[in-house]
Amino acid sequence: MKNIKLLVIINLFVFTSLFAIGGLGFYGGQGMLTVASTTDENDIATVTTGEFSNPMQFGVYLYIDAIPFIDIEVDAQATWSEYTFDFSNTFGGPDGTTVGPYDSYWGGVSTYITLRKKLIGFGIPLLGGAKIHAGGGYNMHSFGPLANLNLVEDLMGDLSAEPEFNEKKLVEFVKDNKVDINGFHVQAGLQFNLLMLDSFLIYRQTFGGFEDVIDAKSFGSINLRLGFGI
Repeated sequence: MKNIKLLVIINLFVFTSLFAIGGLGFYGGQGMLTVASTTDENDIATVTTGEFSNPMQFGVYLYIDAIPFIDIEVDAQATWSEYTFDFSNTFGGPDGTTVGPYDSYWGGVSTYITLRKKLIGFGIPLLGGAKIHAGGGYNMHSFGPLANLNLVEDLMGDLSAEPEFNEKKLVEFVKDNKVDINGFHVQAGLQFNLLMLDSFLIYRQTFGGFEDVIDAKSFGSINLRLGFGI
């Protein structure tokens, strides 16, 4: 009985792979970028953020390959990284008061729409058939701001006062001051079968006006995708 059940499961996967018109699944990866330390200051206060690199990424994807010569892919992605910031002001005397470092998080959400095409197919031992594809498309992003004087003033009300931070106000500030960016991307990937899962290893280069977020016009990322045919 166990052998029959196993055979049915294997046949189901094979049938799905042979007659699939697309696929869906989830992925994890890492951005290939570095956000340098920043300093925002005026006559009475200073906010300094620490450097951080290679934020984590998690997403879901859907692709359709029923259209001749081209595949359509849509994925939604969350990006995040932990960083620290310090705050100092003139409260308490001429030497001022410095507090921190505070732990904080930077991140955002992105949507990618990609047209891709198979370039070549070949066999890989233990992984079966595989193919290399490449493509590009349009992307939309919303990123939260890094800590700055505007954020601290919104949380405290008075930059010269003794620092007190409110987590609820922090969340509201990030929502009200998110940075929306549109752009384009190019990518290349390897598609293969891993334990009967439809799998992809993809490198992507994303372009846009990211200078206000990461002080760069583009950034790279790499992710591993696992899913099923539909």
